[in-house]
Amino acid sequence: MTEYALILMGLIVTIPLARWAFLPARYLPGNRARTLRLRLFLRLHPGKGFATVFGLHWRWGRLAVLRRSHRIRPSLPLWVRALSPSAHSVFLGRAHWRHGLLSGTLGAHVVPGFRHCVSR
Repeated sequence: MTEYALILMGLIVTIPLARWAFLPARYLPGNRARTLRLRLFLRLHPGKGFATVFGLHWRWGRLAVLRRSHRIRPSLPLWVRALSPSAHSVFLGRAHWRHGLLSGTLGAHVVPGFRHCVSR
């Protein structure tokens, strides 16, 4: 009987924590900065309105830059663009889960001013 009580108490504690960690909330928390800092420290999804890792990879990842690289440097062959993204893109910094952000379409127009704002 005590085993079932311990299992029930464990579930009562675990289920709300798992729900908070993995399901997005419908509301904004009272202290958003502290909640966001805690979620980032625990390496959870940052919250509603922030990009997911899939979204970061799709828009700012290595393959995203490779998809757009033919318009940026059409003279480079595909194999050079695939093996060396630094030949046609600029590293902007790191995002959630240390995902590298690359930009090829902005080129040198906006990136130098932006580069000083991003911490590595």
